[in-house]
Amino acid sequence: MKTFAIVAVVLLGLSAVQAARPSSEKVLEEIEKVRPRYKEIQDFVIRTISDARLKSSEQLAKFHSDVLLVKQTFVIDAIKKEDALLFQVNNQPSTVDTSCLSFIKTLADSFMNLSGTGFSTCITEASDSLEKVISAFYALLQQDETEYIGIGLLNVFKGENIFYSPESLMYKLQQKAVSMEGYPAYLEDDLMKTINNLGSNLESLEMAYIGCMSTSEQMLKDGFTMAQSHMSLTCRAVQVPVPSTPQTEVVPDSNPAVASLDPEAIRRFLERFGL
Repeated sequence: MKTFAIVAVVLLGLSAVQAARPSSEKVLEEIEKVRPRYKEIQDFVIRTISDARLKSSEQLAKFHSDVLLVKQTFVIDAIKKEDALLFQVNNQPSTVDTSCLSFIKTLADSFMNLSGTGFSTCITEASDSLEKVISAFYALLQQDETEYIGIGLLNVFKGENIFYSPESLMYKLQQKAVSMEGYPAYLEDDLMKTINNLGSNLESLEMAYIGCMSTSEQMLKDGFTMAQSHMSLTCRAVQVPVPSTPQTEVVPDSNPAVASLDPEAIRRFLERFGL
């Protein structure tokens, strides 16, 4: 009789334990219901962030195009100014002191080299600033991506015991399901603001670059004005009429801005930039 009582107690205990296990199984069922929603969110986030990266790529491509066009414009303009000055130097009458004219050439070359250094400083500053802007931009994208993709679904199990407290896990999963109903639909709006901020930052960088280049160009103009004054007042040079230049043949696939220069200027352009 005593043995029967012990067996009855054991069986009763086992049935109580077995009765608790369905709650644990319900936790697994609930997480299977939540998991597809996580997949939807991941796909949405990946597509949205990919679109943001493509838009940023377009803005970067435009920024690079604009900056290089500005640099090209200033460089070609500087070479044209040098070409005009050298034409005057090289076509002076034999009565003009050639040693004095050689100093003008040296002066012009020095101004061009200083201007080139200034142009390089401008584009280096633009490049350094761009690196900071882009790093901050992609850090935001990375933060969004890691926040929404693959993180949080398994966190509900942290500090929980699926056998001892399945009700607590069930509550967490139900709360998680509710929170994900409209989540994260606002991401598109947030990323659009981030993209717009990137565009504004790139525009500011471009304006700063143009301002820097304009300052260098003005210094070059001042230098050429000084050189021309020395030609006239120091070397006693005369103003030589510039003959009409025949139309320069445009080489296929060549740079249109370079092709608009005369052959000697093209040679100097290619030589100066190692092209």
